[in-house]
Amino acid sequence: MVPDPILLLKREHEMILDRLRMIETAIAPRAGGPLLRGMQRVRRATTEPDRPTLRELLRFFTESTEVHFKREAVLITALNRALGRTQKDRNRFENLLCEHRTLKTDAAGIAKTLGKSTADADPLRIRSFIELFRAHLSCEERILFVLAGTRLTAEQRLRMSRRMLQV
Repeated sequence: MVPDPILLLKREHEMILDRLRMIETAIAPRAGGPLLRGMQRVRRATTEPDRPTLRELLRFFTESTEVHFKREAVLITALNRALGRTQKDRNRFENLLCEHRTLKTDAAGIAKTLGKSTADADPLRIRSFIELFRAHLSCEERILFVLAGTRLTAEQRLRMSRRMLQV
């Protein structure tokens, strides 16, 4: 049985959102080593993220999301055909594809920085990446998925599913 293409993409969005939450956890301040304050032992908070964990999580965004992005390109192509979009309207969808490249480049840049032992992990840059990715996913769900659900026929969705599974 061929899966519904929109349901497949929504599941992938949930996986991506799970990874974003894991990154947030990895960069959150956590208890550090013991610190003596007077005669009392207290825990200090550390803001330095767990670099190996972050690098592993970011590898997902530089490698595994590529298949997802290709599947969304299949969706955009199908919508362009079905809606008979003008070149101007196609450019709106093209912006989503450009964002895919930007997100992948940002993830690679952050991972590269984390690989340098002397470089500080920039939590603001990482949070900006997370916010941009969430906004991007939200936009796709509000626009692309709704259009696909209302404008593509069952036959078009079936063909689109088959193409997505070949990616």
